[in-house]
Amino acid sequence: MVSQAIKGADQPRAQWYWKSNSDLWSTNGNEEWTKYSDIESAIIEEAFNQKNKTKLAELDNYSINLNDSIQISKSDPNNQRQIKRVLTSRNESQGLREERFFLTPKLSKTFTDDSGKEAYIFLSQWKKDKELSGAEIVGQAANGIIIEGKKLGQHCESPYSK
Repeated sequence: MVSQAIKGADQPRAQWYWKSNSDLWSTNGNEEWTKYSDIESAIIEEAFNQKNKTKLAELDNYSINLNDSIQISKSDPNNQRQIKRVLTSRNESQGLREERFFLTPKLSKTFTDDSGKEAYIFLSQWKKDKELSGAEIVGQAANGIIIEGKKLGQHCESPYSK
């Protein structure tokens, strides 16, 4: 079993990028490429691995045409950028979801002086009143993430956050 885990860790991982140069179609000079988020990359990779001829991926703000290797803005179809796929080993790549691990700025002032006591009391009472199992609480939290993601316009990405 350990050898399977090590073998899986050695498998290449696809990372997708979009060309972020100011002159998007230039082949001269330094090219600048920006990573898609891990979830966006997973959505694109899923479409890439499908067997159908029309390889399209739908992100929240862009359509990805994998046959032509371009990203097309949903708000302005004339706004297009090149994309590329790079295979890296899991050892080379930085941790998954690295953009989600930024520390939040420290609040200069708390909302209350109770050091979280009121929140603890509220959550304890809520859990007691609802009589939910741990799995049910996790399920409700996951559905809440999807609902909040949709409110933020992240219709394609929020289901992947589960």
